[in-house]
Amino acid sequence: MKKWLLFFVIGLFLFSCTKKNGKEMKTHSGFRYVLYTESNGSKVKMGDYVTIDMVYKNSADSVLFDSRNGKLPLRFQMERIPFLGSFEDGLLNLAINDSATFFVPADSLYNYLYKGKDVRSVVPQEKTGFTPKTYLKFDIKVVNVQPYEKAEVEMLIEQSEEEKSEQKQLNKFIYEHGFDLKPSADGYFLKMLEEGSGDAVDSGKIITIEYTGRFLNGKIFDGTKSPDQAYQFVSGTHRVIKGWELAMKNLKSGARFTLVLPSRLAYGADGILKTSDATYIVPPNTPVIFDITILSVEEVPSMSGR
Repeated sequence: MKKWLLFFVIGLFLFSCTKKNGKEMKTHSGFRYVLYTESNGSKVKMGDYVTIDMVYKNSADSVLFDSRNGKLPLRFQMERIPFLGSFEDGLLNLAINDSATFFVPADSLYNYLYKGKDVRSVVPQEKTGFTPKTYLKFDIKVVNVQPYEKAEVEMLIEQSEEEKSEQKQLNKFIYEHGFDLKPSADGYFLKMLEEGSGDAVDSGKIITIEYTGRFLNGKIFDGTKSPDQAYQFVSGTHRVIKGWELAMKNLKSGARFTLVLPSRLAYGADGILKTSDATYIVPPNTPVIFDITILSVEEVPSMSGR
């Protein structure tokens, strides 16, 4: 009871600071928000595609994320409510052109993001911006709302144009760099620099590699720096991008090669977003290149001795 009483007191304080600039409201699930602008349009529904501008801050008003730093507003489908009191929960009360501030319990968001995850990847809550027993402030402006069918058709048209543009970039790169290559049946380009002589890559085996990821202009966006920082994954488990799985299948330990991938075999229409400032590490629909060396191919250790 004390924990939720504290939430309530903090919430009243936060709302008192903003109430004069907006109208205090409550969602069907019971958590409060402040509405600044309200239209007469249809509210967001489950299944809709929503485009929003979003900034969220911690209790000290430090900005943790600002979608306006990216090239485009956030666009996603309302598939589910991750937890009651999430900003998605609040979106169901807004329409196009509405704007509001939602106060999301920091503990709830932290538990959603980290509870049940691999302990090696869990960041202690005190080292995040999600200060225990406080609220995060989500400032949201709804830019657009589209029914599923309309959004899907629009995205297919956009994708077709992006694919044409991307293919031109790839063809230009292959020609200018003297790659005497044709795309594989799956659409990737592979230039073998050194044939391997060890074990062959196969599903269920531990693959250890060194790699450098770069754009067509040569700028590096990711990679390992030394053998002691090599990257490992289990082949066939879909934990790496599709282009890696396709290209490395049946290659051998010791192989060294350059792999050119269209975005659909790499990071696709989502790209890789840097959540700290909403800039892209890899922009959407971007072809990429990987210089890869397969260091080893090993069997997964037996668990029978445990």
